[in-house]
Amino acid sequence: MKIGMLDNGMDSLKKGFALYLDYTESVKDKSSIDKEDYLNLKQAILSMHHGIEILLKCILYNKSEFLIIDEIDNNYKSAFKEKIENRYDSVFQTSKATKIHTITYEESLSRIKYFIPNLISSKLEEKLKELNTLRNALTHAEVVINDENINKVFDGLLVEVDILFAKAIGEDYKVAYGYSEIKANYDKYMDYFTSHRMEIKKKAIEVLIKAQEKTKIYASNNGIIYIDDIALAKKFLKCIQEDFHFGMDIYNGYCSGDTTIKVTDDGHIKFWTADNLAEYIIKFKSVIVMVPDIKSNESPVLIFESYEDYVEDENNDFVYEDYDGRTLRGLCIQGEANKIIYNPKDISAFYDKCQYNGDFTIPDFYCIERFLCGQIFACLNFQNLNYGNFHSILRFASNKTGKQLCEQLRAYL
Repeated sequence: MKIGMLDNGMDSLKKGFALYLDYTESVKDKSSIDKEDYLNLKQAILSMHHGIEILLKCILYNKSEFLIIDEIDNNYKSAFKEKIENRYDSVFQTSKATKIHTITYEESLSRIKYFIPNLISSKLEEKLKELNTLRNALTHAEVVINDENINKVFDGLLVEVDILFAKAIGEDYKVAYGYSEIKANYDKYMDYFTSHRMEIKKKAIEVLIKAQEKTKIYASNNGIIYIDDIALAKKFLKCIQEDFHFGMDIYNGYCSGDTTIKVTDDGHIKFWTADNLAEYIIKFKSVIVMVPDIKSNESPVLIFESYEDYVEDENNDFVYEDYDGRTLRGLCIQGEANKIIYNPKDISAFYDKCQYNGDFTIPDFYCIERFLCGQIFACLNFQNLNYGNFHSILRFASNKTGKQLCEQLRAYL
């Protein structure tokens, strides 16, 4: 078996990331956590610890091989001589490799602190020490650890170590989160946007960073964010809408160049299209955010998925169904108390009054359409940035769930 130091560390770290994310996904709706979940959590801690230890040593090794050696004894001296004579890359390729002792996890942290100052913040250093405490507890015969203590250690840890290694090791380290690459190279990217007069893209990346930090949901290494929690979706969308409106294409061919989004308390999303004064409503299921190549002038893309929805009993007779699905269409007549009507006879009577009754003061009103099918509903882009062919995305996604589409995008992008 031959595995390089960097590959060894990245493999363990990646597996630790995946196991911890699987654990959090598994337990988020459970009232109690079962043994299998805890065993996954155990493996996540062990893998994370091992990956971090190896990658800390990798940082030191890149400065000098001597920095990861516990003791320069006769075994190491013999190995070093053998390395020089045979032109090996490291002493770990020599016949003495198994007799050479490298430093511990704790000593790795200590040496980085003294030989590469300011690389690791005091906050991250404390988290890494606490992770070591968890790992040591797992090596005993029986384990009793407060779940809250584990959650505190892992809160933000995955991203923080990803950013650390992206900065310290460079391009050879493959980030687990696309967010980490942006944060690790933030100044370089901001300078690039400024020098290339890409101010809108610069602002888009800034608001995406802020939205990810507020929600603690981060882009994967190929730039995909998946959100199926409406509270987090509301927070994410509010953050990016402080600076942007959207263009929108809906699966049935509708489109708009000026769309704003509102998340309601009853689990719905309302898309307001200013160019035709209309409101389109879905029951929220998920949103996928696709973050484009950082140096392109392309827009981030939001893909919304809806749940199957139902209407009030009094409006059942007004549901319209065709090959595009089931919808409920109406008008919102504005005034002191907005009045919404769905009965086609009432809508027709209102239009007749507007057209033929000269004494009628026409109030402000707008069209409403409630989409009732569960499906990939729409693609949205940030205004004034380039975007791809939404129609091809919507056709490709027509028979898929948001989760299925997300997995395929992560696999192929």
